[in-house]
Amino acid sequence: MDRHLRMIGVLNAGLGVLGVLVCILLLIIFRGPSGILLINARIGGSATTMEGFVTMCVMVYLLVMAGPLIAVGYGLMNYQEWARNLGMILSIFTLVHFPLGTVVAIYSLWVLTSFEVEPLFKAPPGPPRDLHHQH
Repeated sequence: MDRHLRMIGVLNAGLGVLGVLVCILLLIIFRGPSGILLINARIGGSATTMEGFVTMCVMVYLLVMAGPLIAVGYGLMNYQEWARNLGMILSIFTLVHFPLGTVVAIYSLWVLTSFEVEPLFKAPPGPPRDLHHQH
């Protein structure tokens, strides 16, 4: 279960970083927030656009979730109890982050609610042993 816990730590942190990168990329492509809000107008549609507003809302969601996801990923890799609790809560919110976030959220919920993972937070395992240097 130790490998699963480390894996969801990496996946949650990666999901947070990916969200920030997607937001930066969209801001560069559309030349800032006003360009995103006027997505439909750029392709010949009206200036009042629902697509731009929805895109901006998704970007805000990704940015708001990025910090906690990165922190939870770091905490899980270091066996912090607070990260387990916050990870379960964030997994519920990440379910709507389709498709990648949904997969990570389901996997995270499976691992974090497992009875086998609970002892890891009370007595974390040591660093992995190098089998080639044992005497």
